Amino acid sequence: MAMRTATPWWLAWAHLGALVVLFVAQRFLDPWPTLALAGTVAAVVVVAAVIALRVVAVVRTKDNRRRVERTHLLAAAGTALAIVLYVLGTKAGMDLAGQGDLAATGAHRWRTACFALSAIAAVASIVPILMIEVTLGVARRDTFDLAPAGDDDAVEYRRVREVGLSGLTVALAAALLMTTCSVARQRNMRADVSYFKTSQPGDSTRAILTNTSDPITVLLFFPKVNEVREEVRAYFDALAGATGRVTVEEHDLVVSRALAETHKVSKDGTIVLVRGEGDKQKSEKIEIDTDIDKARRAVKTTSTSRPTLRNLDAAVNASLMKLVRDKRKAYLTVGHGEINDPDSLDPALRAKLPDAKATVIKAMLQAQNYEVKNLGLIDGLGSDIPEDATMVLVLGPRTPLLDEELASLDRYLERGGNLLIALDPRSDAVLGPLEARLGVHFDRTPLLDDKNFVAARGPKWAITNQFSSHASITSLSKAASNEGVLLLESGSLDDVAFGGAADAEKPKRTYVIRSMQQSFRDLDGNSAFTEGTEKRDRHNVAAAIEGPSLAGAAEGDPAAGFRAMVFADLDLFVDRPVQQGGQVFLETWGGPMPSDAIKWVGGEEIFSGEITSENDVEINQSKRQDSWWFLLTILGGPAIVLGVGLVTTRRRRPKTKKPAAATKETSR
Repeated sequence: MAMRTATPWWLAWAHLGALVVLFVAQRFLDPWPTLALAGTVAAVVVVAAVIALRVVAVVRTKDNRRRVERTHLLAAAGTALAIVLYVLGTKAGMDLAGQGDLAATGAHRWRTACFALSAIAAVASIVPILMIEVTLGVARRDTFDLAPAGDDDAVEYRRVREVGLSGLTVALAAALLMTTCSVARQRNMRADVSYFKTSQPGDSTRAILTNTSDPITVLLFFPKVNEVREEVRAYFDALAGATGRVTVEEHDLVVSRALAETHKVSKDGTIVLVRGEGDKQKSEKIEIDTDIDKARRAVKTTSTSRPTLRNLDAAVNASLMKLVRDKRKAYLTVGHGEINDPDSLDPALRAKLPDAKATVIKAMLQAQNYEVKNLGLIDGLGSDIPEDATMVLVLGPRTPLLDEELASLDRYLERGGNLLIALDPRSDAVLGPLEARLGVHFDRTPLLDDKNFVAARGPKWAITNQFSSHASITSLSKAASNEGVLLLESGSLDDVAFGGAADAEKPKRTYVIRSMQQSFRDLDGNSAFTEGTEKRDRHNVAAAIEGPSLAGAAEGDPAAGFRAMVFADLDLFVDRPVQQGGQVFLETWGGPMPSDAIKWVGGEEIFSGEITSENDVEINQSKRQDSWWFLLTILGGPAIVLGVGLVTTRRRRPKTKKPAAATKETSR
């Protein structure tokens, strides 16, 4: 049966429509102030008019019709309260309430409380209005009927009251859920129990922020309700808490259109890192997919790949390096079959050697804001290294460098240059005149270890966890101190007397990686230890050499003397493809080691540290680890089953009762 009320059905819908206009004006029309103001004023006028008409209806009617109109009036008054609370949360409202001089923390809490209460009041009013209107229907409710007397029996007030209370209950439950989620977010109680995990801020990223003069502002352009946004926000909140130099702001792409255009943001899922202000402001963008399944999925790790949540720290680290300092230049030698220039090798010789590339090392250099350039004979390698070279890398030349090229590198070190050399025992390359400058000699005899090695067919290539505390391998010494790193086709280094005058200051030489005590040089090439002719010992695999200060250099200047690193194992720098879940990753055998080595050689060891990544890693078991797994599987499993069986059997065994003493006396 239709219910005859004093007010028409369209009055409530006009009220709700005005609230929608008000919401749109405040949320989406910020770039157009005039239009936003017009929409706000019009909506407020309509809401006020509806409330006034509800008051008149309550005054003019009686009995059940009055009770229905009074219920509508209370709900309408709730929307007015929501508008007032929203206004109090704005800057003008805070000034009006005498809260305009609050500090940043206090102002944030005031606004949060006002906006939360406003949302609760709005939901608690709108939901009952909707449910009551659906119950009343539209029949016989086309016009106003404010007569004191009416068809009172046609209005089932009890039904209207129950529906309104049900709507209020639903609204308050939703409000409780909203506040609960808000409190949980502020408490930041996060537990990751799934296989997926977002990378956390690494030591290197924190070190960059700690050692930079200007704080960083992070602008997040994500949809309001988005799982990826929550993960990204948690990462930057952790970074801000660890360094105190990060401010995180969340923006809507539509509302903050002007800011988005300033930083050339065109889509959601964009992270903008901003440093400085005014004309000196610099920014870097990181784009990530807003779909959680795509954002968490590991992709091929190349320099052009879109970052995922698993390697977010690496992307942030690379962007920060571009913000904190200007681009530098790293020269890679070419023309001798280096892993960064394999095509220069004779095809017949190349066919005899395993394929090796240097994609990861180039990506590391670019991530550290280096411009990577080739250095060949005609580019200055045979005469003089370019003056703008921050460092020179010689990565596994398969054919020896010319005497002129080695002399050019020696002169480069003499004037305070930075050099990184990785040599391959399978090549004929030598250090030549650099030996006296660096104080090391390269022995290409392969290092093997039949006690600590990776379980694989072929020679027993050694693994080692013998690392120094030098800044060039900070991350490696932390990450691989227990597991070790594989020395695949590794040679070794021996001491050589430094050249120069006897009374001159000598360079400082530190061996940063050494093999295990059981390793040996395979002198006879039989891939096994030969008693009597071969000796077990710790052999030097990598050295860091720091030259003395140059004449006239400022005291304490870290760039005054040369810096060089020599590696007897090229494979620490070679790309290693790892197949996981249908995806191919590129890593290096040395893991995080090359990154820290590059930073130390370039004089930026203050930025050294681990860059965290949650990408799956390949598991290689050593012989000792395989033995433990074998014993645990063969003996441990049956032992557990046997123990459980014994305990269960003893519990099920019936207990025998001893005869009572009285029984014995009776029998006697």
